[in-house]
Amino acid sequence: MGASQRQRAAEVLARGAPGPAEAAPEQTSAPPGWRSARRLSLGVLLVYLAATVAVGISTRYPGVVASGNETTVDRAIFTALNAATLTGFQQTMGVREMSATGWIGPTLLLALTFAGSLLSLMVGGLAAARILRLRHTTWQIIRAALVSVLLAAVAGGAVLVGSGRIVFEAVFQAASAFGNSGLWLGAAPSTTAAASYLVLLPLAVLGGLGLPVLIELSDRMFGGLPLSRHSRVVLALAAIVYLIGLAALVAAQTPAAAGGGWPAWHDTLASCSVAAINSRTAGMPFESPAAFTAAGQWVLMALMLIGAAPAGTAGGLKVTTFWHLAAGVRDALAGRAVHRAAGIAAVWVCIYLLVLFAGFLLLLVAVPQVPADRLLFLTTSAIGNVGLSHDPVSITGSGLLVLSGLMLFGRLAPLAVLWWMAETTTDAQVAVG
Repeated sequence: MGASQRQRAAEVLARGAPGPAEAAPEQTSAPPGWRSARRLSLGVLLVYLAATVAVGISTRYPGVVASGNETTVDRAIFTALNAATLTGFQQTMGVREMSATGWIGPTLLLALTFAGSLLSLMVGGLAAARILRLRHTTWQIIRAALVSVLLAAVAGGAVLVGSGRIVFEAVFQAASAFGNSGLWLGAAPSTTAAASYLVLLPLAVLGGLGLPVLIELSDRMFGGLPLSRHSRVVLALAAIVYLIGLAALVAAQTPAAAGGGWPAWHDTLASCSVAAINSRTAGMPFESPAAFTAAGQWVLMALMLIGAAPAGTAGGLKVTTFWHLAAGVRDALAGRAVHRAAGIAAVWVCIYLLVLFAGFLLLLVAVPQVPADRLLFLTTSAIGNVGLSHDPVSITGSGLLVLSGLMLFGRLAPLAVLWWMAETTTDAQVAVG
């Protein structure tokens, strides 16, 4: 063996045996412009925060809200973050009340919905491209995020126009659905309406798949490379979690539907099917969680915790986190080395649950008049950026600030986990965060 061959052999031993991800030549290098991607992500985050602050300040002045109904500081912060984090809690003074004074308020909240969607897709997509070693450049990823958000709002809005909806309401609803935001303008959606199944829920699912999956699906439609393992895992888990969630909700609702005949079962099946998607984590105001049994509400909380996929508009822990945890346990029991991604997933789950528990305790202190189980539901909904609640949010003061902090954590922390993984993990095939 020559000197050069011995040197190459030593380098291979130092690196370890090449894994499946390294075997694919087209995915071995980082996307071009990685340094600019970091700077661009920081710039997008700063613009997002500045826009949120600006809209929050504006909600305290007439013209945005009715004269005499100017909001307090805590309500202004909550209103802006409710839109920007794509949570979309229904409020006693919400979009409907703002629209009564003109279109300035709803337009500002729609702009924040766009900002939240772009933040999640751009910043998350840039980090995921590094993790998954996608060949797409920084600007291709940015362009894909912009096209996805605009196409969903325009195309979805075009289909929704009519049936009592004006153009602005239709675009608002489509943007909220793709952004997995419960923020709503116009008549509440129905669990039996065709638009819910043909437009709103499909848009929510697409937004929750994440930008890498959307890019790869688009490329594949035009003869591109086969889907990566990340995309295959995300698509499979989306179907599995939906089916398990549907079965669990139907089982929980069986006592309420029993004895009511087919009409009761028809409504139950429709309600559970919608909730199995809506709770992860669109949060559109189809119906109040109070319509579900106590067991059903616990199932909803579990689905809110799970969420959808990384680098998308949905919140929660993300389905790939649980996939990595299961893979780590399997490898440990089999005596194999546990990948770093499983460790990141475990740390992420611990941080998330600790923040959720701390937020719950703070709400118990700040809002003692609300039952503990409802506060737990509200806490889970806020940190998951879901926006489901039993009633329109009417609490004030420190309790509202706690919810605001949970919503902001739920939107930014997954992006931080993605970037942590992008900076430290070189062999992952499925992203976390």
